[in-house]
Amino acid sequence: MMLADLNLDAAQEERRQQARVNAAFLLCAVIGLLCYLPFDYWLLPSHWPQLWAGRLGSIGLIVACLFWQHGHPERSELALLISGLGAGLFMAWGAALIDDTDIFFFWNISTALALFVLVPVATVWHWRKMLLLDAFVIVAYLFCFLLWSPFSFFTLGQYGGVFLLIGALISPLLSQVRYFNFTRAATLRMELAKRNAELGVAYDRLAQQHQELMQLANFDTMTGLPNRRRGMAFLKGSLANCQQEMRWSLSLLLIDVDHLKPINDTLGHAAGDELICAVAAALRGIVGKGELACRMGGDEFLVVLPGSGRAACRQRAEALRQALDGQRLTADPERPITASVGRLTYEPWNDARVDMDTLIQRVDSEMYHDKRRVRAARRETTQDVDELKGDGSGYREGEDWPSLDDF
Repeated sequence: MMLADLNLDAAQEERRQQARVNAAFLLCAVIGLLCYLPFDYWLLPSHWPQLWAGRLGSIGLIVACLFWQHGHPERSELALLISGLGAGLFMAWGAALIDDTDIFFFWNISTALALFVLVPVATVWHWRKMLLLDAFVIVAYLFCFLLWSPFSFFTLGQYGGVFLLIGALISPLLSQVRYFNFTRAATLRMELAKRNAELGVAYDRLAQQHQELMQLANFDTMTGLPNRRRGMAFLKGSLANCQQEMRWSLSLLLIDVDHLKPINDTLGHAAGDELICAVAAALRGIVGKGELACRMGGDEFLVVLPGSGRAACRQRAEALRQALDGQRLTADPERPITASVGRLTYEPWNDARVDMDTLIQRVDSEMYHDKRRVRAARRETTQDVDELKGDGSGYREGEDWPSLDDF
């Protein structure tokens, strides 16, 4: 559909370009006819009023054709033909009024150059219309010559008639060459535009595919967070900058979603996906500009905080817990969404130089330490509740259990 529209636009542009070329020639023709007004006055003093009337009439016809062509660019050739017929009739009639051989020769040469050389070379139209104009001019010239000219046909041949005849014979050929070159160039432009459009479509398609591949290569399809590959690249660059500058610290958070496997087994993978997406959404809310949260795979996430110290790292971990606090699974509203968080802050001016894998191992150990701490707190809470149930002191049925934040 787009290529069809392009073909239509190219054809319309070709017609407009043809109309512009022909209009430019008609404007030059108006200027040329005006420039010959002094010639009529000084060299033909006995006939200058008639010649001026005819010349101004031709100019008026050309101007009218220009205005008409402006509103109908597809009729450019017809406007040019009508203008040529009017100018040719004036030139034929004016030649019949001349009684001086030198002026007669100059007039005929000017007519031959204007109508049979400049018109086919400087305009764009079909050779048949040029042939029609030639035939009209020759017939009009002979008719006016027989009626009003004081010269004989022999004198006509001597003083420019041969040039008129030769010009009438070669002008259709010149017109066809010009028309062919113009249409060929227009066709090439249209083909080039089509190829450019096809290349543009192919480029857009490749760009879209490239974007999709980059999305698949760098982002997790479920959560929309950067994946492990991009996260490791970001961590590697951040660690290199940190060790090079020796001016700021680098903090990491490693998050492990609690109870993912039991939820998948009991409530289904849709509930497990909901759990992962809830944690991802919470992580997306705690990272700022220049920081990154990525999914490492399965139930683990990594947050890289360049330039953040221990206090800021602790605040981000608390912000994550607060973001998850109160959230529940749709399939089991009684089950809270929780995660274990390991924190690590690397200070290059205090700590030994380490690599990226070492940092991951250390923060992984911190995460498992946090998981063990929470489980121990949960077991202690369970024992306390059992004791309360045994003696009945202080525990009432339906009362909420203590939050993990209390430990």
